[in-house]
Amino acid sequence: MNYDVVVVGAGPAGATAAKFLAEKGEKVLLIDKDSFPRDKPCGGGLSVRTLKRFNYISKDLIASYSFSGRIHSSSLKYQVRLHKNEPIAAFVLRKDFDDGLLQLAIEQGTTFMEGKTATDVYILPEKVKIKLNNGEYIESQLVIGADGIWSTIAKKSGLCYHYHHTGRCLFQEFPLASSLLDDYFTEKRIFHFHLRFMGIIGYGWVFPKKDSVNIGIGEIKPSASQTTNKPNLKEFYENYIHLLKESKIIPPTIKLGKIQGGILPLTPLKRTFTDHVVLCGDAAGLMNPLTGDGIDYAMSSGKIAAEVCTEALEADDTSAFFLSKYQRLWKNDFGKEIKLCLRILKVLLERNSGEKYVRLLSKDTQIVDMVLTLLNNQGRLHEYQWKLVKRFIYIYCKDLLRL
Repeated sequence: MNYDVVVVGAGPAGATAAKFLAEKGEKVLLIDKDSFPRDKPCGGGLSVRTLKRFNYISKDLIASYSFSGRIHSSSLKYQVRLHKNEPIAAFVLRKDFDDGLLQLAIEQGTTFMEGKTATDVYILPEKVKIKLNNGEYIESQLVIGADGIWSTIAKKSGLCYHYHHTGRCLFQEFPLASSLLDDYFTEKRIFHFHLRFMGIIGYGWVFPKKDSVNIGIGEIKPSASQTTNKPNLKEFYENYIHLLKESKIIPPTIKLGKIQGGILPLTPLKRTFTDHVVLCGDAAGLMNPLTGDGIDYAMSSGKIAAEVCTEALEADDTSAFFLSKYQRLWKNDFGKEIKLCLRILKVLLERNSGEKYVRLLSKDTQIVDMVLTLLNNQGRLHEYQWKLVKRFIYIYCKDLLRL
């Protein structure tokens, strides 16, 4: 079978790419190893910016909107309170959200093949041949790899043989009555972040939704002090649940069940394109290291990939030279933001300096409001960094003078 573009992986990156390609009249095949709807290891956090950028996302795909949040220091002495009269975050159930995006792609004319895995990719001078797990071959002019952090497309095309910079997380989605959610998280659906819980180089989160609460803990990298005698990540998670109950953030009736885990990319690949191939989302290492949000960059990179691939087909040029435009565009869009968020994360998590910064930020409503305004707009963090830096220097100096 021949197609203009084969998209491997039907998550937010792949479904978005397929949707925009099909809208342009391209012959698109979208394949995924799973049958949909399917669940996905994820906290399910979604920025309001993403909803504004992709305004076709319907409200029935959103499990809840949050108008308030808390960022806790590692000692629990300080917290930054976030609050707006409009949503500052949205939360989704990936089973529903991903299936909704997939249906949008199918409605535009995408052919979907589920339960099929790409096992090999052969890049030829004029086309690409993709081998499936059933021995079938599919040919196309282009292939978009959106098949996650262990991407077969990335490996077989030579773009990534082994991903070195990763984090890991554990989480659960706890069903909860709406009345209990209202009691503990209010109608504002207050979410929580705990920085460096028990010294872990990472953070814990609590995301309340419509009929459930997602609780997880993520480790950016193993602590240097962590030895075999220290708790493993599962023990960290169990202790985190205990803390949340003691702090009355969650109901005491919540019980541990089946814990899910995931691996997260922390830095983008150096190269996300080659002849006939581009990589999107987790396959390209595109994730916000500060918030753990991968959906925004997945969908944004999918849209950019679709635009560049459409241009490549129109120009009859699917070479690496032409497709290099894809990497330039995503870097211009959010590449600087990834770098900035990684620097901020290191400051917050290493040497426990986050304790000081959370204390300072907890005293200043103006800088918090600046960040919330940014979250509600379509701009990127790096575009406002100097305004934020100036304000933070002011807070820092003010604090020193008081001492």
